Amino acid sequence: MIDSQVLSKINSWKVGNNLNFCLGADVGGSGIRFCLTNANDQNDKIEPGHIKVKSAQEFMNAFDNLHQAIQSVAKGAKCVGSSIACAGLRKEDTVQVMNWNGPAENQTIRISKINQNLFPKSHSLVLNDLEAGAYGVIALGESGKANEYFQKLWGPKGGSLLSKYYHTAVMAMGSGLGSALIIKEPETHANVVMPTESGYLMSSSRGMEHPNYNKEIGTLEFISDRYFDGQLNPPYEDLASGHGIVDDYDALIHGKSGLDAGQIAEMAKKGDLNAKTAMKNHYIFFTRLAKQLAYGTNCRSIVMALSNQVANKWLIDEILPELEAEFKDATAWRWIREVSVYSQVKECNVNMVGTTYVAHYCANHKI
Repeated sequence: MIDSQVLSKINSWKVGNNLNFCLGADVGGSGIRFCLTNANDQNDKIEPGHIKVKSAQEFMNAFDNLHQAIQSVAKGAKCVGSSIACAGLRKEDTVQVMNWNGPAENQTIRISKINQNLFPKSHSLVLNDLEAGAYGVIALGESGKANEYFQKLWGPKGGSLLSKYYHTAVMAMGSGLGSALIIKEPETHANVVMPTESGYLMSSSRGMEHPNYNKEIGTLEFISDRYFDGQLNPPYEDLASGHGIVDDYDALIHGKSGLDAGQIAEMAKKGDLNAKTAMKNHYIFFTRLAKQLAYGTNCRSIVMALSNQVANKWLIDEILPELEAEFKDATAWRWIREVSVYSQVKECNVNMVGTTYVAHYCANHKI
């Protein structure tokens, strides 16, 4: 249920006879969050709260119900720009939200069927979740708020969260592992976001003479046997993510624990050795992917974002020397020293910041 009293603030946004607003939405495995903003001031916002959504039909209903609730308190209010972040596979007129259970039709949103009162034609966009996160990083950088939410873990003196002349990679672990690239256009220095599927890159191990080789190869072989009949190295997402933590833990105990990521994280905080080692290992693999992204895309800034970074700050601080050593232990080590790595340290829905930023762009441009 959407609280009409919360929405009633929208009436203060009226200018003359017009009441225009923009809409951002962040879709996750358990539901959707909306953020309405004044079309003339994106810092003036209304957030109705979390709405449970676990299917495409419930998603459509949430938009219909929000439209009705808005009109009940501010008749004639008009959405002039909209953006939705979804963790899913985008193809033409559809996006498939893989975190929802059931058959494909239960997971598949038809973009053209979204209520156009809140998703206006030619002034709206559906984004990949980390694509939205990258726009959120851009928005925080442009507003001067980046230092409030992100902390440099290591890197050369100076620099900034959003690289001034080079590309920036944004990475995040949730139930899976996502990443997006902020490409710096060489002539205008404008930022262009490209979503990637880097979490599916096949992992790599240390060389046989490295002291950690036997431990690492044991983890990789265990997870490869679990998912790929031992024929492929697992992708980084199976090593560094919510389900990756479970895989890492199960590899250490050589069996199926039945635990989830939250339970393992709680055990690690209480000092359980296997749980803490699994958490550390999943950050080592996350950092290894960050190193590969830096090389492969010529980034000078890596941003590790979203709430898991904040929740796990206690561990990141503790193992920071090991993470930095992993990142800098590379063939072209002189080059990698020029890359700055940042981590989110304060709660902020960066995806929602990004959808709001893009919604205002959509309001002022024909898409």
